Amino acid sequence: MPDSDRVSIWSIAGGWGAVFYILFSIQVAVIIALVGWREIVQRTDDTSIDTILAIGAGSAPNIFTAAAINIAIIFQAEVIDMLAERYKRHRYEVGKAEERARNRARNRRFIAKLREWNEERIEAAEKGEPFDKPMPEPDYDDDEEVA
Repeated sequence: MPDSDRVSIWSIAGGWGAVFYILFSIQVAVIIALVGWREIVQRTDDTSIDTILAIGAGSAPNIFTAAAINIAIIFQAEVIDMLAERYKRHRYEVGKAEERARNRARNRRFIAKLREWNEERIEAAEKGEPFDKPMPEPDYDDDEEVA
């Protein structure tokens, strides 16, 4: 049998087990309290054992229903979590692609400025003129359009 972090009887992923049992415990406590209140208020002439048995018999079907509802809730939460993770991964990849495009555009702008500066330097050298214009610095403005 392969190793799995799923609780086989409930088919709940291991990380969601605590959420399931917390919800389930709260629901069971409420079900038993409501059924017990009904049994005690409506049948005050029963013995203690009869009341306890009636509370158990009245609670059991509702407890199984609560378990099934919680499995459905946890499954929906797992699906929402999976979709959110896919969306975050997609946004991360899109962000990386946008950043690469910005870097390429920035590099192209810098290379164009560098070529222009170099052409001016070569022209000044050919003419024998002094050239004291500083070499351009890369710009880090992301205000320009991404090419």
